Amino acid sequence: MRGVNSTYRLCAVRISSAFRTISDDAALVIASQVPLCELVREAKEIRAALVGEQADRSTKTEVKIRARMQSVVNWQAAWDNSSKGRWTHQLIPSIEPWLNRKHGQVDFYLSSRVCFRSFLKHFGHDTEDGCPECGSGIVEDAQHVLFECRRFGYDRQILMETTGARVRPETFVPLMLLKEAKWEATAAYAASVLRTLRRTDNERREATA
Repeated sequence: MRGVNSTYRLCAVRISSAFRTISDDAALVIASQVPLCELVREAKEIRAALVGEQADRSTKTEVKIRARMQSVVNWQAAWDNSSKGRWTHQLIPSIEPWLNRKHGQVDFYLSSRVCFRSFLKHFGHDTEDGCPECGSGIVEDAQHVLFECRRFGYDRQILMETTGARVRPETFVPLMLLKEAKWEATAAYAASVLRTLRRTDNERREATA
């Protein structure tokens, strides 16, 4: 079972285009992959409900739908109570709307945190985690850069004008789920910000080499 879990996690990491350090819980949510334990429970529940019955196609479908709905309920409870992936939980607190979205592909720029200095310092790739633009004491993490950093104030303003909504952690993903155009505008903003961070980091490393 351990090998199966590892393979399932790897699939989630690849689907979510995330870095390998992402937590299992966050990777599964971003990838819209129902946890393996729930899939096992579903299979048992479906078999138990249909055993001995000459069920027609509609009955089988109803049983499968009920089993999946219970999986989502269980998954949501586990997601709410997990100690992992809390930044992802802040962005995607409700799993069901994310699972049922009709548009939007996740890419590296939407799922990655490897460009932020807080991440780089945590894994020994930088000696500082402060934002070089906003002054000492301000940690350059995902929340600061995407929603607060003055370097990207103009880009946020353009995004707000395009989507008609304020850019906040709690509204970021719900906004993307409303319309495909809003998903694309938000994804383009995130990609632009992270490209700038990567370029800045490369320039800083070259200057100190």
